[in-house]
Amino acid sequence: MINRDPSHAILRAYYDLLNDSIVYDDAVVSVGTRIPDDENKYVYIYLESLLPYSTGDKVLYKAIVTMQIVSLQNVSEGDETIIHSIFEQVIEKVGDADAIIMADFNCVMIQFEDGDQDPPEIDDTNYILTKKLKMLNFIEQK
Repeated sequence: MINRDPSHAILRAYYDLLNDSIVYDDAVVSVGTRIPDDENKYVYIYLESLLPYSTGDKVLYKAIVTMQIVSLQNVSEGDETIIHSIFEQVIEKVGDADAIIMADFNCVMIQFEDGDQDPPEIDDTNYILTKKLKMLNFIEQK
């Protein structure tokens, strides 16, 4: 069996699951693997770690996928309800292994790994709020 790299497949599965399904204030929140230039609320998805395990007849991967929820606000605002609302919607969507659909891999198990909020950052024009959600995935190659 040739080992395949599941990096693209798992990121695509998370993107497909979250894209156009996260809403705040009647507007769809941008989701993706790149940081958008023109959005003030978005979910940035990236693969934090990927470790292969071979059981002899199967190949398993332990993957930690992180979703970084970001809200850029005016310096005078600092409203944390935005990132908390988006966080709750994201965690509700990604908690089921059957929802992570990939062509060449199966998500065998998924569990909440960590969820933390970074301290706010302030620059000349923005108050930046960030919250991260880390999900541990066990993926089996088909």
